[in-house]
Amino acid sequence: MPIGPVAVLEPACPGMRARIEQLCDGFDLRFVSSVETEDMRTALDGAAYAVTRGLRFPAALLAEAGALKMVHQWGTGVDGIPLDTAKARGVTVARSPGMNAPTVAEATLALMLATLRRLPQVQSIFRGGAWNQPDLWREARDLGACKVGLVGMGAIGKEVLKRLSGFGCEIAYTKRSGADAALDAQFMSFDDLLGWADVISLHLPMTSDSRHLIDAGAIAAMKPGAVLINTSRGGLVDEAALIAALQSRQIGAAGLDVFETEPVDGPNPLLEMPNTVTLPHVAGRTLDNFDRMVRHWSGNIRAHAEGRAIDPACIVLP
Repeated sequence: MPIGPVAVLEPACPGMRARIEQLCDGFDLRFVSSVETEDMRTALDGAAYAVTRGLRFPAALLAEAGALKMVHQWGTGVDGIPLDTAKARGVTVARSPGMNAPTVAEATLALMLATLRRLPQVQSIFRGGAWNQPDLWREARDLGACKVGLVGMGAIGKEVLKRLSGFGCEIAYTKRSGADAALDAQFMSFDDLLGWADVISLHLPMTSDSRHLIDAGAIAAMKPGAVLINTSRGGLVDEAALIAALQSRQIGAAGLDVFETEPVDGPNPLLEMPNTVTLPHVAGRTLDNFDRMVRHWSGNIRAHAEGRAIDPACIVLP
């Protein structure tokens, strides 16, 4: 008997659908064709399982999905799932902690390098016909010459730390639970790290406590000309304060994969600034990570359907 139905609440191109079907042998999969409410409602009608990725799962739709047993996040952050509604309905919520950490860590370093070396801007000038880049001597930086501060030290933060060690830069970190003797980096308080680092990279979940962690006050405490990297959640940063700081050059540059409102709909100054490198929330999107993630969430759904235990680290709501 097929496992499911499983509603995959992520619009997918034919090739992506075929890949998921290949990796989910024996599953009754339903794919949404758009982000419209009715398409999602149709996919959820009678579904025992739902998989959500970058889209917010409307609480009203979860409340209506009477057959739903489990919602699985395609990734780690569950801020897009209405947990109160799931709990009230008795719906299990699971996620894939750490599965995308190597891929996002690589993208984080790519943003650091691209931002410090101004690679998109250099390429744009070069493609515009200019060989000489007269300002690079004072604008570009070596990552190895920088002090890098990591805010948060979960799975992704640890993978970033591991990769940074080969560059020879000074590294410090801060995390709410305090210092970890197993980490080969200096621990600092958040306030001290702000004024110390040339590059600050965010690796935190989105919670009520972390929202706008980087606000006007935090930015004012940063080293003038520092670089901010965010591959976590857009809401960690007050975008209005960041824009003002980039315009005034209080912050030298920013490398962003995430935004306060996603998808970005309409004008956003961050996409047009000469001192930003911006990506459309794709830090985790590689073929290798795609396969790893699908195998993980499908394995958890299969285990649940067959009455087997799921790793407790994956369970957000039992």
